[in-house]
Amino acid sequence: MIPWGGRIMRSKGIAVQIRAGRRRAAAWVSDLSLRQKLVVVILLTCAVALLVAGTILGAWERTSLRRALVRDLMAQAHIVAENCRAAVAFGDRTDAAAILQTLQALPAITGACLSRKEDPVFASYVRKGTDPAHSPRALERDGAFFRHADLAVQVPVVLDGQRLGTITLVADLESLSTRLRAGIVVILGVLAASLVAAYLISARLQGIISKPILQLAALARLVSERKEYTVRAAVCGRDEVGTLVEAFNEMLEQIRQRDAALVGANEQLEARVQERTAELQGTNEKLTREILARRQTDRALGEANEQLAETVKNLRRSNKELQDFAYVAAHDLRAPLRGIATLADWIAVDYAEQLDEQGHQQLQLLKGRVARMTDLINGILQYAEIGRVTSPRGPVDIGVLVRETVARLTPPASVEVIVGETLPRIVGEKLRLGQVFHHLIDNAIKYLDKPEGRVEIRGTADQNFWTFAVSDNGPGIEEKYFAKVFQMFQTLAPRDQRESTGIGLPIVKKIVELWGGSVWIESQPGEGATFLFTVPQAEQGRERCAEALGGVNAN
Repeated sequence: MIPWGGRIMRSKGIAVQIRAGRRRAAAWVSDLSLRQKLVVVILLTCAVALLVAGTILGAWERTSLRRALVRDLMAQAHIVAENCRAAVAFGDRTDAAAILQTLQALPAITGACLSRKEDPVFASYVRKGTDPAHSPRALERDGAFFRHADLAVQVPVVLDGQRLGTITLVADLESLSTRLRAGIVVILGVLAASLVAAYLISARLQGIISKPILQLAALARLVSERKEYTVRAAVCGRDEVGTLVEAFNEMLEQIRQRDAALVGANEQLEARVQERTAELQGTNEKLTREILARRQTDRALGEANEQLAETVKNLRRSNKELQDFAYVAAHDLRAPLRGIATLADWIAVDYAEQLDEQGHQQLQLLKGRVARMTDLINGILQYAEIGRVTSPRGPVDIGVLVRETVARLTPPASVEVIVGETLPRIVGEKLRLGQVFHHLIDNAIKYLDKPEGRVEIRGTADQNFWTFAVSDNGPGIEEKYFAKVFQMFQTLAPRDQRESTGIGLPIVKKIVELWGGSVWIESQPGEGATFLFTVPQAEQGRERCAEALGGVNAN
C-alpha cells in the first residue's frame, strides 16, 4: 500500500502537471494566427454544444431505460404474486417453488424469494450459473431499489385485503448496460461527424472575418516600424471591421497631432516634475510620521487584544469553577437534607403523644420545607449537569416518550391529557427530550385552576424544524411575564400557594437553545397557555448541538 504521505506527494505532482499543461495549452493558443484561432473557437463551441446535448440525451436515455426496467420487473412481480396467492395461503411450498421456476424464461431475473410472515424464505429461485449463496432475501419495505449491480423489487401477496407475504425479484442490469453502451457509441459517432463538418465549414468561411483584420494588422506593423503616421487603411465595409478601420485611421490622425503637441508639452512637464517632486518629498515625510503613529496604535491594540484574551480565559475558568461548585454543592447538600427529613420523621413518631396539634403542624411544615429544598437542589443539580453528562443518541418515538412521561407524572383523574397522533419519530437523546416534556407537562398540570383540566401535546414540521406544543386550559399568562417564567427561581404564584422551585422552565430553555432551537409562549389571561419549542431536523444541526450540550438526565 502507498503510505499517506506518498499519496499526498503523488496528488501534488499530478496537480503540478495539470497546471503546467494548462500553461502550455494557453501559450500554444496565444501563438496561433487569427485564422487558426477562429477555427479553434468554432470547433470548441460546436464540441461543447454537442457534448452537452449528447450528455443530456444519454442521461435521458439512461433514465428512460431504468424506468422501463422497473416498470417491467414490477409488472412481473405482481403477476407472480397473483399466481402465488393460493400456494402462500395453503402453505404449499412445492406449488410456490414451481411457480418461481417459471421465471427461468426471463434470463434477466437472477433470483426470486417468496416469504410469509412466519417464514422469511418460503420458496426461492436462483438462475442457473448464479451462486446459491447469493439467493435474494425479503427487503425491508416494498418498492423498487437499484443496488450496486442489480435491481430488486418487492410487492405484497394479498388475498381478500389481507397481506399473506411478499415476493422479491432481483434482475441484473446487463441489458441496460448494453443499450447504454450502444447509445454512447452512436453519440460519439455523431459528435465526430459534426466536428469534421464544422471544421470544413469554418476553415472556408473564417476568411470573411480574418482577411480584413490581417490587412489591418500588417498596416499597424508598418506604422510601428517606420513611424509613418500619414498612411491610411482602406475601408472595406460598414460592419464592425469597417468601424475598426475608421477608428484606426482616426487614431493615426490623432497620434500625428499629439506627436507634435508632445514635444512642446515635454518641456512643460520637466518643470512640473521638479515642482511635484518637492511636493512629494513633503508628503512623504508626513506619511512617514503617520505610519509611525499607526504602528504605535497597532502595538497598543495588540496588547489590548492579549489582555482581552486573558480576561476571556479567566472568565471561562471562573464559569467552569462556578459550575463545578454548584454541581458539587447541590450534590453534597442532599445528605444533610435527608438527615433533617429523617430526624423530623423520628420526632413525629417518638414524640407523637407529647406534641400538640401545633407541634405536629410545625413538623409537617418543616418536612414540607425540606421537600421543597430537596426539589430545589435537584433542579440546580439537573441544571448544572447540562453539558456535563452524555447520553446515547438514537431514534426516539415522541408519541411513546410523551405517553411514558404522562404515566410517570400520574395526573389527577380530573385532568385529561391528549397526546397528538402526528408526533414524529426523530433522532436524538431520549433522556434529554424526556426531561423537556416532563417539565412542560408537569408545569401545565400543576397550574390548572379549573374543575376539568385539559392538557394537549402535539407536533408539526416545516422545512427545517420540528415544532412541539404543550397546551392547557389553565389561568393563562400575561405577556409581560413571558420572559420572567424562563428565569431561574422565578414563579408567578406565591410559594405558599404552589409548590414550585422555579427551575423547570429554565432547564427547558437551556436544553432547547443548546439543541439549536427556541422556546416561547402563546397565551391570553383566562384562556390557557401554550408552550412551544423547536428541534432542528437537520442531522448536522442535531450533532453540533449534541456536542455542545452533552447528555441530560430526565428526572
